[in-house]
Amino acid sequence: MRVEEEKITTKNEQEYVLRSPEREDAEAVLAFRRDVAGETIYLTRYPYEIENSPEKEGEIIGNYLRAEHLIMIGIFDGDRVIGITSVSPVGLTFKTRHRASAEIVVRKEYWNLGLGAHLLDKAIRCAGDLGYERLELSVFADNARALRLYKNKGFVDCGQIPQAFKTMDGNYHDEIMMTKNLWRF
Repeated sequence: MRVEEEKITTKNEQEYVLRSPEREDAEAVLAFRRDVAGETIYLTRYPYEIENSPEKEGEIIGNYLRAEHLIMIGIFDGDRVIGITSVSPVGLTFKTRHRASAEIVVRKEYWNLGLGAHLLDKAIRCAGDLGYERLELSVFADNARALRLYKNKGFVDCGQIPQAFKTMDGNYHDEIMMTKNLWRF
C-alpha cells in the first residue's frame, strides 16, 4: 500500500516529508538501515548483519507498495531517510490476520523532535485503514524513551521475554511485547 506525501512539522518547527519509499529510494533506505543499526543497541541487528543489496531493498520496497496488507512509511529530509515505520501482518490465516506488527526507527540526530510519534500515529491510522484490529510491537525493556512513547499512544504491556537480546558486550536485555486494540481507533 502506498501512502501519499504529506508535510510534517517537528517540535522545533522543522518541516519534513512523510511518504512511502519508492524503488528509487532503495539506496537511501538501505543506508538508513545500516546507519541506525550502529547508533543504538535497541535494534535487533548490527550494521554488518544488514546484507541486502540496493536491488534487494528495491524489491522489498516494491512488495510493500504492491501489497494490500503491508505498508512502509518514511520520513525524508530531502533525499535522506531519517525515519521509517512499517506495518505487516502477524499471520495470513484466519486466526491471526486481524493482527499486525509495527516497527519504528528514527536516526539518532533526529531524536526528541516528535518524529517517532508522527510515524507511530501514521502506522496506527494505516493499520486501522487496512482492517487490522490489533497492532503489536516489541521493545527492549530498558528502552525508556520508546516505552514512554508507546504507552502515551495507548499501547499496553502484554508480556515479557527475559534475556531476549544479547549484545556484543555480553549483556542481556529483556523484550517487552506491547499491543493496542484498533477497533476503538
